[in-house]
Amino acid sequence: MKINKIIIVFLLTGSLFILCERNNEDFAGIYCLNLQNLEMRIDQHGTDVMFSLNSDLLNNGSGTISGDTLILTAVTSGSELFSACLHFPENRKTFTGTFVVKNSDGQSMLEGILNGNKGECAEYDLDTKNIPQFVEKDFTQLSKIEKISKFRSGFGHSYTDGNETCRSMKHYYNPFQEFRNNNMVEIYSPVDGIITSVVNDGHGASIGLNNKEIQIKPDDQPAFIFILFHCDIISVAIASGKRVQAGELLGYGRLYYDDLQQYVTSFDIAVSVNTPAGMRLISYFDVLTDQVFNEYVSRGANARSDFVITREARDASPLQCNGETFLNIGNLENWVTLN
Repeated sequence: MKINKIIIVFLLTGSLFILCERNNEDFAGIYCLNLQNLEMRIDQHGTDVMFSLNSDLLNNGSGTISGDTLILTAVTSGSELFSACLHFPENRKTFTGTFVVKNSDGQSMLEGILNGNKGECAEYDLDTKNIPQFVEKDFTQLSKIEKISKFRSGFGHSYTDGNETCRSMKHYYNPFQEFRNNNMVEIYSPVDGIITSVVNDGHGASIGLNNKEIQIKPDDQPAFIFILFHCDIISVAIASGKRVQAGELLGYGRLYYDDLQQYVTSFDIAVSVNTPAGMRLISYFDVLTDQVFNEYVSRGANARSDFVITREARDASPLQCNGETFLNIGNLENWVTLN
């Protein structure tokens, strides 16, 4: 579940404002968020503000200031409600708080921590630089995986970066049947880095799972974020701010119920990059070292391009969407089946 196409309400509580005791004119600026390296720009006019993100996740929003708190609202093309309680210290250089995303029925879809630091996020220019191949540890045990969805596939739901539409710009990993039954498919950190966000993804709670969406910022490439979906974490210690090492066990991809009360066994991974032009999504296979990718070659892959539908091919054979829901699966092959 991603934080886009939603109605966003930032509900923040903090110290009571007392006239002249606190400078209320210093919220303006750019804040780097812990979610996908997104940048929030705040423009202030007295106690009123306007804000935006450097992506298509929401339209321009507005809000009001009271002491150490802001109340911000924005509407996107979706129908979900995002609310957050954030607190700013006196120097206004950071904020921290919690958020929840609810659908139109009031059901919680995502919950987690929202932090921000004043200043721009690290950037990587994909238009002028080659994508670095720096992932030295795979994020799961490949021996347990039967097939993998292609980047820009028509499987799952639409997941895009705003530069493209109606396609899944991530990879689903589907285990062999025997590993679906014993619910023990490991999910590891693919990099040395820091967990920037852990949120409840709204799946599996009905059968007692603790499924999370985990975002990790690598030490060597801070403009990149790895997003691991549907991870039943092993411990509450897997939380925002925790440092992790490549290959460290985070949890398991287990069975969970989807919205139609059907069992789902796939778990997925996405890679976002903060670029000068905004957030962009790239294929996980673009950042694997040759050593890691050779494990896929040993399972029958010929090239990294096997796992990617090009933008040109997808545009020439478009999918149909209603919001994030695919109305068809398209005419292109969505999966790579491994040997």
